[in-house]
Amino acid sequence: MSFKWSRHPLIAAFALVVGWLAVACSDTLKGQREGGAVGSTGNSPAAIAVQTSSLFVTVENHGDQPLVDVKIALKPPSGVVFSTSIWRLEPGAKRDLSLSDFRSNDGTGFSLRLQRPKQVLVTATDLMGKKYEVTVPWK
Repeated sequence: MSFKWSRHPLIAAFALVVGWLAVACSDTLKGQREGGAVGSTGNSPAAIAVQTSSLFVTVENHGDQPLVDVKIALKPPSGVVFSTSIWRLEPGAKRDLSLSDFRSNDGTGFSLRLQRPKQVLVTATDLMGKKYEVTVPWK
């Protein structure tokens, strides 16, 4: 038995609509690329601001949309990454994260007495799915 498209016009129409939607929603045909630095849009300032101090890492959302799945990582020269996460950061919100909140993969807590971070890496996604990544040196 062979399948004949002429006998099933609803299936053929559905396949055409799905194909049309896939082409219409893709960015590759539009040739649009995001400009500017990572973590920013065009010439606007960065959507994520990061400040470091001897007790806290402060993360601030300068964007106009909430950020979800915010991951903050401390990268010391030893190579062991200490990280923590924030589920959601509203626009204009600022969150102070204590250095004791950062943990390595094996659960070891971060201590500034034992090692000094080289840089702080923050990654996040907004509600539209746009990804942000900001890396700042430790001061």
